[in-house]
Amino acid sequence: MYKHVFGPVPSRRLGVSLGVDLVKPKSCNMNCVFCECGATPKLSTKRESFKDIKEVEEELKSVLKDITPDYITFSGSGEPTLSKDLGKIIKWIKANTDVKVCLITNGLLLKENEVIEEILDVDLIIPTLNSVNNEVFHKINRPAENIDVAMVMEGLKKLSASSYKGKIYLETFIIEGLTDRKEDIEKMASFLQEIRFDKLQLNSLARRGAESWVKPASLECLKNVEKIFHENGIKNIEIVKEMKEIEKKLDIKKDLLENMKAKRAYSEEEIEKIFKK
Repeated sequence: MYKHVFGPVPSRRLGVSLGVDLVKPKSCNMNCVFCECGATPKLSTKRESFKDIKEVEEELKSVLKDITPDYITFSGSGEPTLSKDLGKIIKWIKANTDVKVCLITNGLLLKENEVIEEILDVDLIIPTLNSVNNEVFHKINRPAENIDVAMVMEGLKKLSASSYKGKIYLETFIIEGLTDRKEDIEKMASFLQEIRFDKLQLNSLARRGAESWVKPASLECLKNVEKIFHENGIKNIEIVKEMKEIEKKLDIKKDLLENMKAKRAYSEEEIEKIFKK
C-alpha cells in the first residue's frame, strides 16, 4: 500500500503528475476557502519531519518502474514547505531520475532562506498570490495568527532575487466578488512588476473546495481579470482550462489511485482522461 506517493494525477496545468505528499493530513499554515484537500482543523507554522524519507524513496522507485510522469509534484495533504525533508527528497529525485520536479506552494515560507536553498533544483515552482489586499487575503487564505500578505510578497521577492533558475508559474485564484475587483487587480499588477515569474495563471474552482460558498468563476469573469492585468502591463497570462485527454492512457494501479482519491475528490471524467478503463 502506497502511503506517500499518489496518482498519477490528471492535472490541468502539469499533464500527468505523480504526487508526493511529505506532510500529514492536514498540515498547513493556511486554511484556504478553495482548498481541494478540505479545511485545516489546526493550523501549523513549524517545519517538521513528517515522513520516513527512505519509505518515500522506495515508493518512488517502485512507481517509476512502470510510469514516466510529466512531473513529480510536491503537494497533497497540506503545505509541502512545512516538511524539513523537502530538500533531501528533491536532491534524491534529481540524482536518481530524469523526471522534472514541481513544487506547488502557498508561498508563505519562501521568505525563509533555508527553504529557498532547498528548492533551488526544482524545475517549476507554482506559488500562489490571490490578492495584495490584506483584508481579501485573510478572507480567502485564512492564515495562522500574525501572518499577513506582506510576508507572502516578501517571499516572492526573495525567490525572484535568489539564484533559482527554474520556471515560476504564479497562480492567482479567482473568486467572483473577491479577487476580481479592478482596484485590487491594479495594485497586484503593480507588485508583479517587481518580481520574476514566467507566467501568471488565473485559476478557478475545479473540484469541491473547503467552503461550499466558493463557486467556479465564469469565463467572462476570468477574461475580464485578464483584460485588467493586460491594461496594467502584465501580458504573460494563462487562464487555466480543463485537462486534455492524453493519447497513451496509463494502467490503473489501485493503491496509487486510492491514495490519490484520499487527498481530494476527482471526477470519473478526470480519471478517464489519463487511465485505461
